[in-house]
Amino acid sequence: MLAIVVCDAPFLGDFLKELEERGFGGWTLVPKVLGKGGRSDPRMDNDVWPGYSSLLLVFVRPERYGDFLSLVREYDGKVSPFKAFLLKDVQEI
Repeated sequence: MLAIVVCDAPFLGDFLKELEERGFGGWTLVPKVLGKGGRSDPRMDNDVWPGYSSLLLVFVRPERYGDFLSLVREYDGKVSPFKAFLLKDVQEI
C-alpha cells in the first residue's frame, strides 16, 4: 500500500518522528506543497493565505496497514490540514 500524507508543515517533524518510532522508516518527502483541502483553509504561502503543507509518500506493507491507519487517525484529529490517502494494490518494484 502507498500512503500519500499531506501535513501542515509545522507538524511535519513530529509526524516524521512518530513514523520512525513506530517502524515506518521508508518515506519520500516533498517539503513544500500548496493547496486547499475539503476541511481546511488554503495554504498558499502568501499574505492572504499564509503557510504551506508538506507531502509524504510512505510505502506500508500489508501486515502494517492497521498500525499505519491508527497513526494517521491520531493526527487527523489534532492537525489541520492533515490528510492521508491510502492507495492499495501498489506494486513494489
